[in-house]
Amino acid sequence: MQQMLYILIGLPPLFAALAITKCLSNNMLHWFNRVTVLIIAGTFARMTMLLQPNRIFTDGTFYLDALSMWFLFIVVTLYFVAGLLSKVYLDKEATRGYLERKATFIGKYYALFTMFVWTMFLVLLTQNLGLMWVCIEATTLVSALLVSFKHTRSALEAAWKYIMVCSVGICLALLGTIILYYAQLTVLGAVKPLDWVWLKQNAALLNPNLLEMSFLFILIGYGTKIGLAPMHTWLPDAYSQAPSLISGLLSGALCACAIYVLMRNMVIIVPAVGIAFILNLLYVFAFLTVAVAVPFAIVQRDIKRLLAYSSMENIGIMIIGLAIFTNNAVSAVLLHLFNHAMIKFALFFLAGTIIQEYQTSNMMRIHGMMRETPYTATFTLLGMFAILGMPPFGIFFSKFTIIMEIFKSGQYLLGSLFVLLLAGVLMGVVYHFLRMLSCAPKRKALGELLNFSSMAILLIMLVSTIAISTCLERFPYLQLLLSSATKIVIGGTVL
Repeated sequence: MQQMLYILIGLPPLFAALAITKCLSNNMLHWFNRVTVLIIAGTFARMTMLLQPNRIFTDGTFYLDALSMWFLFIVVTLYFVAGLLSKVYLDKEATRGYLERKATFIGKYYALFTMFVWTMFLVLLTQNLGLMWVCIEATTLVSALLVSFKHTRSALEAAWKYIMVCSVGICLALLGTIILYYAQLTVLGAVKPLDWVWLKQNAALLNPNLLEMSFLFILIGYGTKIGLAPMHTWLPDAYSQAPSLISGLLSGALCACAIYVLMRNMVIIVPAVGIAFILNLLYVFAFLTVAVAVPFAIVQRDIKRLLAYSSMENIGIMIIGLAIFTNNAVSAVLLHLFNHAMIKFALFFLAGTIIQEYQTSNMMRIHGMMRETPYTATFTLLGMFAILGMPPFGIFFSKFTIIMEIFKSGQYLLGSLFVLLLAGVLMGVVYHFLRMLSCAPKRKALGELLNFSSMAILLIMLVSTIAISTCLERFPYLQLLLSSATKIVIGGTVL
């Protein structure tokens, strides 16, 4: 297992260093990138064979259990897909997009893209909560360079806002982590500082008052990275200005990593504090996040900003599912993380294609896609149905389970209000997407840009959410992985 870990954390920096040296042609960079993602995907597949979902691996520095393996499954899958689609996307940008006069930036893109994913790997592999914080901060620094990658005024402004808001949030998370360490010092001493396994084993002994204060700062801090309102102000700007594949990673992978760190801290805090205090905080932030997303989704004009507010809706769904804190709800949250990551990545790639075809991101200037670009329009329509939770797509099942768990918990008023808020986001997304797809064309597209390989990848991503959500029993490893990860979040110990 250690050899697999060395490949997982050693290969991406090697490729990034090679890409930034400018010693390879763009064509060679594309091939080296594909080889790298294939090796990483193969390495992760080998890791799933070596580590059963009901077992753990630890060497004191790195830690793997079912929860980290589930999130690695999401991040590695998105990395694999993004790596395969990078050549198609970058070639288009080099001929008609922001890389038209900056073809040498492709090496820089691959270096930053690979290091971004690498920092997320580190978040999911480290055993120490302090090092988790360091790795989360590293994701901010690397991804900020990707947000500003286009070097336009809007991109630089978005990157500045992203760094400022997230850095303040991460500082609050650091304060919460320091308070958690102080709680450990007062009871357990300086042995194994901020070691997740050690803290989990002795969680009930920690001072509940200190842990309540710690969780408040941790939630606000990592909630900033997740995109919870009112700390979300960086999210629409960063998602709209980053390259489309990076926007998909920000929404599907980075958000998942921040939720992962929040879950790791919750596992320690719940035994000492109880769930009531945490539940109330999560409810407030979840409802506020969805409520803020509704009006902005309805009046939005930029297609990628619309998808950003859709991400906020799904973030609210996942946080409220975590607040319910039942086996079914937490399992649905973990499944929703996968479904949202796959679908939202596909939609951001499609959004990038639409912007390339029409040379604008303003949805008010895009009409008649069904007539002008039928393939792109068809997949956009499927993506719209999928992200809104229409059957048979996977989000329908995870979202429905979470909503049912709200009502089962006796929160009828809150559940009804939550459904109304979700309906508001639905109306905004449907209105804007159908306007683009129908009506008479007023602005001619440059041409259909989806090729066969891109359509095949997008179709597999959408179908995978259906297959895993409806036929999970046919994937015994994933089924056991999901159930074991749920036990860890709820507080059970997987040995």
